[in-house]
Amino acid sequence: MKKTKLLVLLICLLILTGCGKKMVTVSPSNIKSTDDLEKTEGSITCTRNANIKGNATPSFKYYLSYKDGNILVLHSVEKVTSDDQTLLDQYENSYKTINEKYKNLEYYDTNVYRVNNSVTRDAVINYEKIDTDKLAKIESSSNDIVVNKKAKLNNWLDFVLKYGVTCDED
Repeated sequence: MKKTKLLVLLICLLILTGCGKKMVTVSPSNIKSTDDLEKTEGSITCTRNANIKGNATPSFKYYLSYKDGNILVLHSVEKVTSDDQTLLDQYENSYKTINEKYKNLEYYDTNVYRVNNSVTRDAVINYEKIDTDKLAKIESSSNDIVVNKKAKLNNWLDFVLKYGVTCDED
């Protein structure tokens, strides 16, 4: 169980890459003031550079929409590109194993697909509709961002800041 949670955490940390008009180090104060986050809505794209063992190139992205300081939808795209088919097999199997944990959780939609020399895991969490209690039973990290059954943007930003994530408000 600990290995699975660690694997999920590591993959989630690797998810983060993206593009934007300008990149800033993630911090709630860099996006908007805390007061503004509590009163506004918008979207954020976050990225993270990562290295993975083997001959592979990762591309990890997070897209978030928020309103009144709460994450509405979190869309993550994890892509690993490599000529090493054995390495891609490992990632594909790991992603499928992770997805299996969420298959019966409504509003947590995941898909793994393999095209040519890449494996991609695409996940969308609709925090407006998801049962956060069921989510918390699957992953302990959701407890860090969910307060009163709402995924808090500031909590999420504080969490990813530790890993050198950069974000841009869309």
